[in-house]
This record gives sequence, structure tokens and C-alpha cells, in this order.
Amino acid sequence: MILINSSPKDALKIFQPFLPIFIPVGVGQLMAELVRAGIDARHLDQQVEEEVYGRVRELVKDLPKPYIFGFSVLTASYKNALEVSHNLKRMYPDSIIVFGGVHPTAVPAEVLGFSHIDLVLRGEGDQLLPQLYRLIKDGKDYSQLPNLSFRRNGGVQHNPPAPYIHDLDELAPFPYHLFEQRRDRYDLGFIVSSRGCPHRCIFCSNRVTTGKRYRFRSNEYIVSEMERLRQDYGVRHILFLDDNLLVDKERIYDLMALIRAKGFHRDMTYSFQARGDNVDRPLLRELYASGFNSVFFGLETASEEIMQIIKKGETVLECLAAARMAKEIGFHVSATFIFALPGENHRIRMDAARLAQELDLDMVRFNNATPYPGTELYDVARRQGRLHVEGLYENFNSVSTFIESPFKKIPFSYLPAGSQETEIRNDILISYLAFYLNPRRLRSILANPDQGVGWFDASQLSKLPALFILGLNLCIKFGDLFWRMLFGRRNQLSFRQLWNLIRARKRENRRRLAPG
Repeated sequence: MILINSSPKDALKIFQPFLPIFIPVGVGQLMAELVRAGIDARHLDQQVEEEVYGRVRELVKDLPKPYIFGFSVLTASYKNALEVSHNLKRMYPDSIIVFGGVHPTAVPAEVLGFSHIDLVLRGEGDQLLPQLYRLIKDGKDYSQLPNLSFRRNGGVQHNPPAPYIHDLDELAPFPYHLFEQRRDRYDLGFIVSSRGCPHRCIFCSNRVTTGKRYRFRSNEYIVSEMERLRQDYGVRHILFLDDNLLVDKERIYDLMALIRAKGFHRDMTYSFQARGDNVDRPLLRELYASGFNSVFFGLETASEEIMQIIKKGETVLECLAAARMAKEIGFHVSATFIFALPGENHRIRMDAARLAQELDLDMVRFNNATPYPGTELYDVARRQGRLHVEGLYENFNSVSTFIESPFKKIPFSYLPAGSQETEIRNDILISYLAFYLNPRRLRSILANPDQGVGWFDASQLSKLPALFILGLNLCIKFGDLFWRMLFGRRNQLSFRQLWNLIRARKRENRRRLAPG
């Protein structure tokens, strides 16, 4: 069996050369389960492969037919996955094409509308994929397998869902060794310690596959993975890829005790994602003392009303308090704001940009709201008649404003009532400009690309041509923004507004440096 991560090389356009390439975690975990079941499994990651079809020909040379190709598919990689799978079906007509991952789980009937795709395995496939493989290879009936969707009698049959995996320690250890040969491209320093999220944020697509029930690996398992990464691969910084590491505080305190008992806090550091309502000062202090030195918060908005609309389940004040506490303790603090949420307007977006300045965050992203299939935001957008799908979801990109070519815009997939696309783009650009028009921040990002989540790395000389092109693109974008600020009619942006955003940072710095 061959598992394919269908994310294309150029997913992030002009920024791609400067951003980290993450190991396809879902593919890796499935590989671990297949190998443990004694199945001859290989993998292919389109993020790093130069010639996909040539590589496939090599991988299938000694495999028995029918070949089974399993695709891990996000919405952003849907078009690419369809193209590659279609070509593989033409190359190997008797092969079996299986789609899995977030997007196929959300819209299995749509996926099966493409005749070359044979099966969709929805949800968590760790324990089901080996079973499906055995049934296909043994020529047995697989039509009763849970989580499976397939064509039958002119329609699509969706089998009932399987229970979510309760004990994650039952899963095979992650096969870091399968990716070690490409350490020039991958960073092996990550751990996934939990699945599921009990919260109801309307924009989050992760729950489509992992569900709402929070489940986690034992602390003993996590520490053993840390030790393996430390000893076998020389890893000294680990990124926890959990949606929210701090759901269960008792678990985290026990984990910190184990880390200290092992002495890992002396030469290892950790990054993680958290919610504002899950942190307090004693917990943050203990985390920092245990080596956790970088935290990411999804702040989303500056409006309490919008927080309720998006069902975040926490308040703006809680988020601000959490970010301030983390900064005071010494954490590197990153955050994301989402523009173009339902009910939002220009004033709310500028309030968010001001908050990013006042909090003196180390790194920030201003994304545009994207109604991914399977989310409540998708249903809201469709119900409002404001869902805009181009082609095969080719415009579903939450960072489109910053990565798109200035000469070829990526249309937004959703716009709130009363807002225009150009207006939101300009709000995103001026927010970025005000935040990063800061020599200290720019020096920190360029000099320390390993801080936070490694957002931007331009340290290699080979990246200079790409850096020049990136700089030229940004000059054009911001030049257009300045033109609109000077001459645009009915334009809500102005140089005064930009200056006020910059002053918000200076006021905060003066406040922090004031005695007492």
C-alpha cells in the first residue's frame, strides 16, 4: 500500500521557501499502524518529492496487484489530490483509490462523485485502514467496515461511524525514522499528545476527524517520545501539535513533574498552543520553569460579541489576560486574529490590530475567515448565501491576502454582510504593516527563525533570489495600499490610522517600562 500526502509544494506561494515543512503527521501515524500489522506500506510526500509519478513507479515495483493508493486530503490539497489520483488510475486501471482526511470526511458523497475514487475512509483511520487493506487483498467483502463510504446501486452508502479511539497509547509509536532521511527538509521535533477538542468554535475543521471528546496519550508515553527524539535524533526543541495542550491541568502538572525528574528542562524547550481560559499565572510559571518557552494563542477578535457569534467559549478579556501573563513571565507569544468573521466590520478589525500592538506580541498572523467544509461556519455561509467556492475549493485559503500574487488575487470564500473584499484585504495589510514595521521584531524573526513555530527562515544564501521576489511582491502590495490610503474614495484607511496603530505599541512599551 502506498500512502500519499497530497499537499503541493507551492501551497503557500511566494512564502513557501521560508516556511517550515511539517512531516505529514496523519500519513506517518497510518504508516505506523500498517507496518505494525505486517503490511508492506510505503509513503510519498508531495511537499518534498520532485517527480511524483516516477517515484510511484519505483515504489510499486515489487508490490502485488491490485495496488492500493491512500490519499490524505485537506481542503487546500483537494484539487491536487484529485489530479494525481486520476493520473494514477490511468496508469494502473485496476488499482484501488482511497481518500481520507478532513475534506473527504466532511464531504464523502462529493468526493465519490469522481468516478476514479473508489472509497472514502472517514474519521480516524488508524485501526480501520489495516482492516480495509486485508479485506481488499483477500478479496473479501468490505462493505460493512465502519466509517467507509462507497458507491452502491447508483448512490452512495455511508457506513455508521466507528467509536473514537479512547486509549491513544494503543496506537503505534510515531515512525520518526521513516522521515529521518529528509532531515534537510523536515523538522522532527514534534509530538502529538492528544486528539479531540471539547469546544465549539464555528471555524475549526479539526473536529471533523478527531471529534469533540478530548483524549490523550499517557505522560509516560510522552516522556518516552521526548527521550527518543532527544537521544536518537538530537532534538532539543519540541513543538506540541495538540489543538489545546492544557485542557486537563492535572495531566500537565504530572507531565511537568516527569520532565523535571528526567532533567529534560535543563537542555530542552517546548512550544504549545493554548486557550486563554485554560491558563493562570501559577500554571504558566510552572510551564516556563519546565522548559515550555513559547506559546500560541488563537485570539481571533477584539469583540466580545464576535466571540459569542463564533462560539469560542472564552472572552476577549480572558485571552488578553493570558497573553499578558505569558509575556510578563518570559514566553515567546504568538497569536492569530481572524478577519471577516460573521458580524464583523472595519472598526472591529482595527481594534484587533491595535490589541496586537498593545500586547506587544512576538509574532502574529491576520487570517481571513475560511468556511471549510464540515465546520459550522460553512453552514452559516451557505445559509446566508455568502459562500463562494471557486473550482475545487481553490480559493479556500486563510492566508490568501499575504501569499497571493499582487497581480492575481485569490477571491475570498466568505465575506460578512456589509464588508467588501478589497476593504478586508487592506485591513489585513495595514495590520501586518503596523505590527512588523518594527526593527526589533524583524531582527528577532530573521535572527531566530527557530523561535515560536519557525514562522520565517531566510538564513540560507540559496534563498536570496526568493527573498528578492518576496520583497518585490510586498513592495507592490504595500505600494498599492499607500495609493489607496492617499487617493481612494470612501476609503476607511489613512496614514493617521496607521500612525495610531504604531503609537499603540509605543504606549504599551512606555507603560511596561514605567516604574512601579
